[in-house]
Amino acid sequence: MFRYFAAMIKQLIFLLNHEIRLEFRQKHALAGIALFSLSTIYVCYQAFRTLEDTTTWNALLWIILLFTAFNAIGKSFSNETRGHRLYLYWVVKPQLFVLAKIIYNALLMCVLALMAFAVYVLFMGGIPVGTHGVFAYLLGLLLGSIGFACLLTLISGIASRTDTGVGLTAVLGLPIAIPLILILMRYSALVLRGVALSENLENLLFLVLLNTGMATLTFLLFPYLWRD
Repeated sequence: MFRYFAAMIKQLIFLLNHEIRLEFRQKHALAGIALFSLSTIYVCYQAFRTLEDTTTWNALLWIILLFTAFNAIGKSFSNETRGHRLYLYWVVKPQLFVLAKIIYNALLMCVLALMAFAVYVLFMGGIPVGTHGVFAYLLGLLLGSIGFACLLTLISGIASRTDTGVGLTAVLGLPIAIPLILILMRYSALVLRGVALSENLENLLFLVLLNTGMATLTFLLFPYLWRD
């Protein structure tokens, strides 16, 4: 049993390294995603300068992160050729393959979200809460990033089996992402109002359950997509 789990972890590490190598072979794509996020924040800064209303401040940030997620994860399967996918089909299990995709996409989104948050706070004015509120807000930011990764990894896999690519990812992903973005905005809005984390625990637990459910669904459904 120990050898089995050791072999699975070894394969998972191999797949994560593979994802990183694929990403850095196209550094311009990664730089383009970061530039999109930063330029969007700068345009918002030129339009609004500062935002006194915390509801608008919060909603605008999540809209930027939502479209950053689509740009970052929508191309998740487009870097692989058909021959390369066929090779992976025979040497790794589909569950490990999609798990590596989810982990990598989650890490990528967390980095992009933290970077966007730092630049957003710099340009649009400091976050209007105390130190504990900042940590609670960052917790929601990370959970949201993981949620986007779990959701869009499966959608991107479905889109990669067609000729429409990222376009289909947007068509399928946006309606499904609405519940996630609504609960994220509700949680973070309460944090910005100074509500204690204990009173916001219901929204936080709902985010954790939503992320777990989406990850489990992707983990269970992807093998059927893999066979195709």
